[in-house]
Amino acid sequence: MERHEKKSNAAFKTLVLLLLMLILALGAFLAYQVMNKDRASGISAHVDEDASEWDDGIEQDSEIQGRILVPGYSGAKMKAGDKVLALRIGNPAENTCYLKATLQLEDGTVLYESGLIEPGKGYDSIELNQSLETGEYDAFVHYQGYSMGENQEQLNSCDSAFVLKVTE
Repeated sequence: MERHEKKSNAAFKTLVLLLLMLILALGAFLAYQVMNKDRASGISAHVDEDASEWDDGIEQDSEIQGRILVPGYSGAKMKAGDKVLALRIGNPAENTCYLKATLQLEDGTVLYESGLIEPGKGYDSIELNQSLETGEYDAFVHYQGYSMGENQEQLNSCDSAFVLKVTE
């Protein structure tokens, strides 16, 4: 009889241990899901407090209401070795959403990434994360819209392409 109790006791301990391991694994999974909720929804930015008042030069027109506006570019120039680029990046005041701007080369190289830019805010020049060699580069600014609500849901996005000329 004592032997049967030992077997039952060992089986009970094994069952409790397995149950605790299952609870621990479930807790780890849920913690991972909560921590990565922002990444899954595409939110990887904060409101960019460094952006200053910015005039996009767009006159209010009834045809543009309800749409997300983004700046367009005809080209940009900088000197080889410099890291500051005179490129106006911002969020037109007419928008009712945040914009996040990412400057990229066509090969996928990311040169600059902003935080969430509030309507009417922006930059006249930006600091790149690397300098470039002399040449012409196909580049674009990827603008991603986010709602201004608590969840900051992704909205439409747009690419504004241009040629970046880097001179001696």
